[in-house]
Amino acid sequence: SLCRDLEKENTKQWLDMMLEKLSAHSNENEDNVSGRDKALKMQEKKKLEAMIERHKALMEPTREAQSKVEHYSECYAFGDDIHPIMKVLNEQKHLSMKEIHPHNMDMCEEQIEKQEKVLSTIEKQNHIFQELMKRGLKLRSNPAAPEFLAKEIAKLEEMWKTANEKARERIDLLNATYKDWDVYDSQRQAIAAPLDAMDEQFKTYKKIYDSKKGADWLERKKKKAAELTKQINDIYESITRAFKTIIALAGEDKRDFMEKEINDINERKQILEKVDKTLEQMTDFNIRLTKMVQDMAELRAWMMPAMEKLTFITTSTDLTPEDRVKEIFDMQAGINERLPLLGPLEQEAHELLDVPETEEGQTNEVAIAHMTEYMTVRETIEELHEKVEVEAGSITQDQRYFADYLYGVKNFKPWMDEAEAMAKAPLIKPTGLEEAKKLLESIMAYQVGCEENKLKLDAAAESRSKMEKHTKAESEVEGLTGRWNSVKKTADERVAKVQELVNTWSELQNVMGGLTNAITEMPDSSAAHITNLEGIFKEFKDINARKVALLEVV
Repeated sequence: SLCRDLEKENTKQWLDMMLEKLSAHSNENEDNVSGRDKALKMQEKKKLEAMIERHKALMEPTREAQSKVEHYSECYAFGDDIHPIMKVLNEQKHLSMKEIHPHNMDMCEEQIEKQEKVLSTIEKQNHIFQELMKRGLKLRSNPAAPEFLAKEIAKLEEMWKTANEKARERIDLLNATYKDWDVYDSQRQAIAAPLDAMDEQFKTYKKIYDSKKGADWLERKKKKAAELTKQINDIYESITRAFKTIIALAGEDKRDFMEKEINDINERKQILEKVDKTLEQMTDFNIRLTKMVQDMAELRAWMMPAMEKLTFITTSTDLTPEDRVKEIFDMQAGINERLPLLGPLEQEAHELLDVPETEEGQTNEVAIAHMTEYMTVRETIEELHEKVEVEAGSITQDQRYFADYLYGVKNFKPWMDEAEAMAKAPLIKPTGLEEAKKLLESIMAYQVGCEENKLKLDAAAESRSKMEKHTKAESEVEGLTGRWNSVKKTADERVAKVQELVNTWSELQNVMGGLTNAITEMPDSSAAHITNLEGIFKEFKDINARKVALLEVV
């Protein structure tokens, strides 16, 4: 307004014209004007010139003020112009952030449609936002831009960003939830098939009394159960994972209502535990049945030859009385070892094989066959026990002692013959320390064998000495003891000689090492070192001579 007033009706042009006229008029009448008038005119002229200068000085700051006023006016207008889009964006942000609780697929789809409208509304504001941003940035580029302009631009930019982010987050959440609803519904239907199959499998479970067939049957059932269990668990995991997402959006107040479907699945899923428990029990049953059958087979494998052997012992004329006594006692020991097995085996048989008559005929027949086998085994072993006890009862204590004596002597003689042959055979001379050590190990084992077998001979002698009525048969213990003493003496001598040889050979190796080191480390040929070397060499010769002598006598 001020600028317009200054330029109104060519004010500056009029002032310049008046100044020019005054100057011309003053020059024309200068000769006729008094000095006082001249001074007055000059004073008025200066005032006019000063006014013109003031006019010039006011023009520039006035134009700057005008420019700032115009810029501020545009900035305020910008602030007013962003209010409509800010309002729209704020409304869409609010719609994207308000609580929603869709608790079924249709409601979720409805919310997706609403959110797509929100996104569409925001997208329609894009060109307005871009134009306003260009306008705002252009205004902000002016050095005289006010501080509030940057805040207005930032506010618009932040609102645009937030509205878009919240809208995208909501649509992504809804789309994910919709997919989870689809998974939830489809998988709830899909899990029914493997659960039904597992129920049918469970109905087929039964005890198989043939241990081999039962093991094969169990393997097939376990494989099928493992496949169905994995399938059910995978589907169930998908259901629960989807349920967590949809319940988070549906709200806790809908949890009880929606969990009914999950609880129904959990209830049906208990079949997995039943299957695992039943298969575990049936596996244990099969293991116990297999062991019982094996135990009965082992008893049968022993008792049938034992029955034949008892018949041979009691009827054969080839056995000496002593051999007969020994065989009877050996058989008695075998029976006494197996009798305690019958009680636990019978208990196990009843626990495993006593089945209701209502079960399948084939199952009952197999179980009955096992029970019949057990009864046969028990009766046979008990019969054997009775017969052997009768035979053993007819044998006197002296006969027992004499049989033990004869049995001990009989078992000792083969070893005695072998030991004497080894004592007569010359030892192989070792060619090195390692061979000498191996030779020492072998003859020490021979020495230990002598001591162990002497215990058997002593036991035979003790049995003979316990007899109340001494037999007229000559004792072989004295003769065998003499032979044993000879063999033992040879073993002891050989151990002593070879042990000395090993020690000497080891000492020789150590001296050899010392001699080698002394030669390599000798700094000069001084008399002291030569004397030391000669001493070591002499020791080496002495030990080597002993070794050679020992080798001659080994």
